Amino acid sequence: MRKGIVVGLVLLLGPTARALSPADKCESSELKTSGKYGFCRLKAEAKAVKSGGAPDFSKCDATFGDKFGKADTNGMGECPSSASQAAIQAFITQCTGDIATALGGGPLLTTQPPPLQTGQITAYGTGSDGDIQKGASRSYTDNGDGTITDRTTGLMWEKKSNDGMIHDWTNTYTWSGASYGTTYILDGTATTTFLATLNGGGGFAGHTDWRIPNVNELQSIINYGQWNPAVDPAFANCVGGCTVTMCSCTETTTGYWSSTTWTNSTQNAWGVGFGSGDVFPADKSGAGHVRAVRNAP
Repeated sequence: MRKGIVVGLVLLLGPTARALSPADKCESSELKTSGKYGFCRLKAEAKAVKSGGAPDFSKCDATFGDKFGKADTNGMGECPSSASQAAIQAFITQCTGDIATALGGGPLLTTQPPPLQTGQITAYGTGSDGDIQKGASRSYTDNGDGTITDRTTGLMWEKKSNDGMIHDWTNTYTWSGASYGTTYILDGTATTTFLATLNGGGGFAGHTDWRIPNVNELQSIINYGQWNPAVDPAFANCVGGCTVTMCSCTETTTGYWSSTTWTNSTQNAWGVGFGSGDVFPADKSGAGHVRAVRNAP
């Protein structure tokens, strides 16, 4: 009889809940606060539509404005969030504002990623870059198929190999080919040989939409906390003979082509050097490396 009572209690109470870490508690609290804060703002937008006035967000800010900070405090320094309270609230504000605009007949805007941290972590005085470390943190994932996804920018990058194949880090290409000397369009071996190979057949890593990055995209993988190469370690793991799935190389002696033309002289395109992270215009008929990119799903 007693055994039946114990079993009944177990079934009634269910399994024992796992102990939550401070990080779990903080993440849960911030998720709940984010949802309530966003709902409060959208509710204020709805009320404004009915009244014909301007939305009043003061109640939202007063009610939830300090809860992110309290979650950080209760997390005892173990919160997984890499964003500050102000950054989280600003992001939610932007998103809910965009949603309200779209529901009112406007376009649904695509949220752009914030500027990245430079990668410099050494402080050279108060207010220096390494002291403040302003910007979004970098987050790279090696997909195991010769590609790296930047979780912050939403870009997927081709890795470079050291095996003499199409992905080899020493391969160079021209920006303009047949059009050089006339219109200087993007028809050099960077597209006719390199991209044509990557996008041919079933595509590289299962994708056929690889392209040459624009200069801003290419600069996004510069890490000014590193030198020669000035990139995150995710792009600097190179050994002799390694394939594109096994290593990640970055050349530093010659720059990488971007798809961006230098408007001062359309004979030139912007290149990025990963020795020190410099950006410069280069003649489109010259030899340059290419690292392909695509928008990750």
